[in-house]
Amino acid sequence: MQEPAVSPVVPEDGVKADGEKVMTIVEHLDELRNRLLRSIAYVGVGIGASLCFTKNVLRFLEVPAGNISFQALSLEEPLIVFFKVAFYCGIILASPFVLFEISQFISPGLTRKERRALAPIVFGSPVLFCAGAAFAYYLLLPSMLHFFGTFGQGVSPINQRLDFYISLVSSILLYMGLCFQLPIVIFALSFTGLVNSKQLLSVWKYAVFGASVVAAVITPDPTAFSMILVMLALTALYFISIALLKVKEVFWHDEN
Repeated sequence: MQEPAVSPVVPEDGVKADGEKVMTIVEHLDELRNRLLRSIAYVGVGIGASLCFTKNVLRFLEVPAGNISFQALSLEEPLIVFFKVAFYCGIILASPFVLFEISQFISPGLTRKERRALAPIVFGSPVLFCAGAAFAYYLLLPSMLHFFGTFGQGVSPINQRLDFYISLVSSILLYMGLCFQLPIVIFALSFTGLVNSKQLLSVWKYAVFGASVVAAVITPDPTAFSMILVMLALTALYFISIALLKVKEVFWHDEN
């Protein structure tokens, strides 16, 4: 006669066999609240710190525009732009700490192997975002803004609205920062078993096509140069991700 299945019993002392503490739902919710409050505090501190150098950031963002002059159409527009840039900078400064809080909250539900993958994700994501923003600032924006600035020469003088320009530049920097998260996304998906290096290599043609579509969407100027530049960057990231994933698969296989 088959014995009935016995459900696992949580130890009375609230500690698993591997030494980890078993948390109740109330304790999980309390931890979530505390980590959300800390994340909000990190963002607030980041915004407060950004107020000290926001004007320098604004001047830095205006450099790719070259000789284009800026104007404000209302008295409050410079103030709105100032705090908008401070808010963006504050989020960027706080992002590593917020990612750390997220990783610490989800880590108890992960295996030991999966927890080891959190470190490159938490530390690599901000680095790749900054790399994408730097790519946009130094390579993409100058050519794009040069096209817009010279296209209307001889027709009418260009006086760019400051708020629109900052929004445009911030959007391009954000889009490229997010696009450069591709290795992180692929690395994370590999731990779920959804993708591996062999599968990604077999569909590289579709990946190149997808990169060209993304490049066409996020580049507002009609020149082919900007689109090709972004497409090449995304394609390079895709193949770099495959190479890193192959190294990870060999390392994990040998370790197991």
